[in-house]
Amino acid sequence: MQAARLLFVTGKGGVGKTTVAAALGQYAAGLGHRTLIVETATDGRLAYLFGYHALGPAPRRLRAGLDAVRIDARQLVEGYFSGLLRFPMLSKRLLASQTFNALTAAAPGITEFLLLEKLLGWIEPGFGVRRRGYEVIIVDGPSTGHALKMLRTPRALATMVPGGPLGKTARRLLALLGDHARTQVVLVSLPEEMSVRETIETQQVLEGDLTLRVARPIINRVFPRHFSATEAHLIEQNGELDGAAAPLLAAARFTIAYRREAERHVAHLRRALGASPILLRQLFTADVRAADLERFGRRLGKAVLEPVDDSRKPKAESEKHRTGHDTHGDH
Repeated sequence: MQAARLLFVTGKGGVGKTTVAAALGQYAAGLGHRTLIVETATDGRLAYLFGYHALGPAPRRLRAGLDAVRIDARQLVEGYFSGLLRFPMLSKRLLASQTFNALTAAAPGITEFLLLEKLLGWIEPGFGVRRRGYEVIIVDGPSTGHALKMLRTPRALATMVPGGPLGKTARRLLALLGDHARTQVVLVSLPEEMSVRETIETQQVLEGDLTLRVARPIINRVFPRHFSATEAHLIEQNGELDGAAAPLLAAARFTIAYRREAERHVAHLRRALGASPILLRQLFTADVRAADLERFGRRLGKAVLEPVDDSRKPKAESEKHRTGHDTHGDH
């Protein structure tokens, strides 16, 4: 049996992390993998995509082979300390304490560790657990700052607490995250300066400091290319029009300008990271549902879930071997 895969999707807020997680989940399930999507946000976006009102703390079947669950940080902390104290009266008093709440909010890594430990339980259920583990787990993760904090936590805990159950779990998590055949971080961006800059900085930290495997970056909401270079030139050189044609001309010029701006940011990202990003085109609909993402899933799945090879190296190493740009893009 092939070892389970963990995909950790993150990016700047509002870039489409849930869209990417849902698309990848559908693709993995379609391949016959028992798949779980883990929602860490509280906006209910993942449930909505699949036609549900909300997700709960236990995995829920979305479709054949695909489950989803929502993790609530507060519930994780309460469940953990209730299990330690065992006596309901004591745990109730502790959890109601303002000092305890302030401490758990300020202490580094408690909620992050508990979330990662929860993931480990779904990937490696352990002996004596009847349910099967999932073959692919996709985390619809928090924004990049919080995600980096979470991914640093096992190393910090393994250093501070080398022994005991806590240290043992931290080392298991370190082994899982550091296994490039099993774990990847998937960075999602928009074709905008701030978002691209954050993606570059985050990937450098993930690969350089944390030595994690990072998939090809994804740029979401890229305007498709509607006009050839000749057509674009004619549209831009044409004078102003009156009547009904005026807004059409303005829309065409806006589309050309927005596409060019996107291409500029894509080129910047490619140069900085030494890898061509995967482009997802803008969906021109106000009500996106899971069925609308199947095309995205095929595109992402082939790039992200493909077997690991040695060609994907951090920039410093890949630049030595690179002979040209990958031309995979959305035109």
